[in-house]
Amino acid sequence: NPYGDHKDANEALIADRQALTAEIQEAEQEAGDLRREERREYLKNSTANYIAAFINDIDSSVNTPCIPTGFNKLDIALDGGLYEGLYIIGAISSLGKTTFITQAADQIAKAGNDVLIFSMEMARSELMAKSISRETYQLTLPKGETWKAKTARGITAGKRYQEYRQEEKEVIYKAIREYAAYAKNIFIIEGAGEVGAKQIRETTEKHISITGRRPVVIIDYLQILSPYNERYTDKQNMDKVVLELKRISRDHKLPVIAISSFNRMSYKGEVKEEAFKESGAIEYSSDILIGLQVKGADKDINITEEKKKNPRDIELVILKNRNGATGITLLYSYNTLFNHFSEIVPY
Repeated sequence: NPYGDHKDANEALIADRQALTAEIQEAEQEAGDLRREERREYLKNSTANYIAAFINDIDSSVNTPCIPTGFNKLDIALDGGLYEGLYIIGAISSLGKTTFITQAADQIAKAGNDVLIFSMEMARSELMAKSISRETYQLTLPKGETWKAKTARGITAGKRYQEYRQEEKEVIYKAIREYAAYAKNIFIIEGAGEVGAKQIRETTEKHISITGRRPVVIIDYLQILSPYNERYTDKQNMDKVVLELKRISRDHKLPVIAISSFNRMSYKGEVKEEAFKESGAIEYSSDILIGLQVKGADKDINITEEKKKNPRDIELVILKNRNGATGITLLYSYNTLFNHFSEIVPY
């Protein structure tokens, strides 16, 4: 308002031309300053301004190489292992997706990297028992003495120890020692429906702050995370959670692996991107999308009968890879008794 107490600019002009002119010039100056500042701020978005930061990121990546999963063929398919980004792995119920990821977690921890596991479904003791069971199998496999290996229940049921031979007990105790050596790098957070994206971010940031180490973050599993907003639909909540997990991976430059269930319509036939439940964000926001399926899923097979087999032949299919090849299929032998996946090479 350059004309102050006057009713309009014409009245101000008649009353004091010089004063009105000064007011208008000052207003023009302020408006010009604001435009220049706005222009400067906008031009900061030019990609040229980020070249130095881009080069610095390359330099810093020398000290933060990719993290191998311990599955050699998978690491080759992923160009060395896990990088910063959101990885989502899905399968039908009870096909072994949790076992596969927790075995990878153990192998990552053995290599000296921290792993942060948010377990919505299984208790910490269950995951520990599965890992120790797997260790008993790996210890006895080279000499063909897997009769000494123990299932997770065989390890946790104390009454059974009375029936075990001393050599069987020794295998269990040795497996526990093997597990203890790398368990210091594994952090399991339990939470049935009480953990959401916000808590995952806070816990991850706390881990980095206290340890100075960036962990591999694992969520088991997406569909039972706490809703982001109670008023959202299931799809809106899932979309928001996936985007938040993506932001965590980006903000802290670490791999986030989320396990997902499939929709009922996808229980038969080959695994496809549209099988992932409730969310288009899973398909579009993930960097790597992986599906597990029974070998021969493209044929008319009985899934229930296939699940009864031990070992099972399981195929891992890379459905999406933002920075690499897609459509790669790897074959695994899944020993359900001892929670162990082994790659079948070549395939």
